[in-house]
Amino acid sequence: MRKRTGIMLVVLLLAAATFALGQDNASEISAERQEIELLKQKIAELDQRLRIAERKNELKAEDDAAKAKAGVSLDAVAKKEDALENKIKGLGPLSFSGDLRLRHESLFGSGPVNGPEPATRNRERYRLRFNVNAKLNDEISGGFSLASGDTGDPISTNSTTTGFFTRKPFSVDKAFATYKPKFFKPFSVTAGKFGYTWYRTELTFDNDINVEGGSQQVSWDWKDQFLSHFAVIGFELPLFEASGGPDSDIFGGQVQTGWNLGPRIKATADAAYYDYRNPNTIAQNQTNGNGYATQGTSTGQGGTYGFSAATLTNSFGVINGARQFGSKFGILDTIFQLDFDTGLKRFPLTTLFNFADNTRACENVAAFVAAGVAISCDPRDRQGYWAEAQFGQTRNQGDWRFGYTFARIEREAIVSAFAASDTRQGTNVTQHRIEAAYQAYPNVTLNLTTFIGRQLITAQTPVEERWLKRLQLDFNYKF
Repeated sequence: MRKRTGIMLVVLLLAAATFALGQDNASEISAERQEIELLKQKIAELDQRLRIAERKNELKAEDDAAKAKAGVSLDAVAKKEDALENKIKGLGPLSFSGDLRLRHESLFGSGPVNGPEPATRNRERYRLRFNVNAKLNDEISGGFSLASGDTGDPISTNSTTTGFFTRKPFSVDKAFATYKPKFFKPFSVTAGKFGYTWYRTELTFDNDINVEGGSQQVSWDWKDQFLSHFAVIGFELPLFEASGGPDSDIFGGQVQTGWNLGPRIKATADAAYYDYRNPNTIAQNQTNGNGYATQGTSTGQGGTYGFSAATLTNSFGVINGARQFGSKFGILDTIFQLDFDTGLKRFPLTTLFNFADNTRACENVAAFVAAGVAISCDPRDRQGYWAEAQFGQTRNQGDWRFGYTFARIEREAIVSAFAASDTRQGTNVTQHRIEAAYQAYPNVTLNLTTFIGRQLITAQTPVEERWLKRLQLDFNYKF
């Protein structure tokens, strides 16, 4: 009996162990089956994605083949798509653009060192420009621009927030047409009121000037050649048309060359000449007038079309009640520029040197001698120097650009009326400019610029003066 009981106990223990083992195996098998099902689902998803991608490629290939069969290149299609996008942004052949600049400006210093220092000046200014351009056909294009600023000031489009909330002018700044014939593609001609068609710096003309008259050029570019660019540009720019008596104008031209000096260095070497004919009307009307708004009103200096401009710092005197320059102006203007690829995509380096020489300095002194009028004019004060370096760029969001400029401009080197508006004065000046710019958004740039300048010490200005410091903080928005 005991043996049977023992045997039964052994059998029961073996059965229990077998049952427990079976339970464990069943759990493992169930887990493995779940993993297999998950793998099957993932494989099915990947297979579906592959089928979709293959179908997309098939459709694209069929579309490309259809375009090729129709005789339309893919590049041509892309160009047409770009052209369509541009037309959508505009209206027919017209395209629109513009910019708004808000500026805070502070001025410190200046005045003779042996006298009291002028009070600090603070002002808020803005500039608004609106442009319309049109491509009428493959040969003719044109456009016009409206800009803020005093109507009688050719060297600035700034409006100052003053004048008891009165409305500010918004005037025609450009109105031009350009013709580029198909039969001779290097040639073009532009007429009307237009931006510079030649290369220059603020040594000779302010950036905000849009000249008037006509300009012609022939230009060639070669991408991978040592000589990469060659152009000859001519221009005829009326300054003042007189109903009786000689007109005033600028006739000139420029020869441009571009050079590949290596895989990372490009050079530009240009030479221009500006021949001012009958420039005395500039001196006679450079009296802070308001241009056409005061046309016909005597300036008290021999003119009837007073306009605002940079300070008259060229030598001048008065003959028979009319201002005349001590100099005539035939200005040779040469520019040499180097562009470096630094290997840092966002930080290219540009260096530039501009030299101007008035080849006709003090040539009008004879008129004063004949009239028995005294004038002080030194023919050695005839040269201007402009050296500039820019590091970085402001093209993409997050870009930085830093710059420094040094200028030394002698009294007779250029016509002071059209010189850079932010320098201490047009001529007889030494000037520093320090810049920093940050591209905060794709269409928003922040600028901080400091100008530090004072007049030269010469026989005509023997007293040393303090440095005039001009600080500008700009918000620029393009649309």
